[in-house]
Amino acid sequence: MLYPSGKLYPGWPETFEEPYQGKTSYNVSATQNLLTMSTGTWYLYYVIQGETAGRDRIVSGKQALRFQQNLSYSALAQMNFDVPNGASKVTFWYGSYYTDQSCTFQLEYSVDQGQTWHRIGDPISDAHPTSQSQTPKQAVFMMNIKQPVRFRINKLGLGTSNNTVSNGRLGVDDFAIYQYFENN
Repeated sequence: MLYPSGKLYPGWPETFEEPYQGKTSYNVSATQNLLTMSTGTWYLYYVIQGETAGRDRIVSGKQALRFQQNLSYSALAQMNFDVPNGASKVTFWYGSYYTDQSCTFQLEYSVDQGQTWHRIGDPISDAHPTSQSQTPKQAVFMMNIKQPVRFRINKLGLGTSNNTVSNGRLGVDDFAIYQYFENN
């Protein structure tokens, strides 16, 4: 089996529940867009904790992440800390907010405390609106990272949505990291 999953890290998935309504503005320069949640401190750049039932992509609890739409630069939900034992798999749930068009986003990782970032897998651009289906999709990324690592979701800045560009709001919930698995 190529890259079998290790165990889920204790305390994961990150459900973005704590603190409740900790970030309700997309860009908060006073806090440098940092928010300490149950797994650690996250950098949420043009990302809020949304809580609108039927519109946000809430998988568990009362809120999920909502990325801003129509940006010409990246919106980021980025770990500001490493998990110590590498990673074999990352999963999270996603979908477009309410009636918004899809967007394009990718999972990235860093093994040098966030100095450089590398994409894992292909960019994703198939998020569907809640008006089409209330059921979010699950993104699954398999990997074989042995050293301490951190991750981020990078919603690409494609500009304003129009007939040829889809750059709606993205909803994400329940971000899970599985430890590196050593197959003996």
